Amino acid sequence: MYEALFALAGTALGIGGTLLADLVRSRNDDRRDRREQLRSACVDFTTALVEIRQAYWGRAYGENHEVRRTALQRAHDVARAGYERLRLSTSSLTVQEEARFALRYAYGLLRQFEGLPPRPDEIDTGPIDQLDERLVRLYTAVRRELGTPDPERILSERTFLDALPPGAAVD
Repeated sequence: MYEALFALAGTALGIGGTLLADLVRSRNDDRRDRREQLRSACVDFTTALVEIRQAYWGRAYGENHEVRRTALQRAHDVARAGYERLRLSTSSLTVQEEARFALRYAYGLLRQFEGLPPRPDEIDTGPIDQLDERLVRLYTAVRRELGTPDPERILSERTFLDALPPGAAVD
């Protein structure tokens, strides 16, 4: 009789241990998947913002104003969709806010390209510099959510450009 109870207890412990291990593994997999979704959404979103910045600078477009405008608008549309994906992928309000402001200032570049006046918050500091600042803040917030060590260690575009000698070619 005792042998049967011990066998039953051993079986119950084995099943419980297996279930607990599966639960822990499942939670770790979910956490890893959520981090990957957030990373992917951020990469797609910021890629579109960088495409806006590149089209605004226009180095690859020559003098073709309409092609540049189309590229700016297309990249903005992609960025807007990417922003919505990012919102769905993060639980951080800071990530959502920084992404939204980055999108706002990317749109400010499109407005500036079209000859529209700057909005009140773009007068003292233009949209290109505000976009860069918001991207750094977005990267920091995303890196913090992902658990990246030293999430604040990000080189801003402005810091990089300021470190170049005058007249240096910029990519």
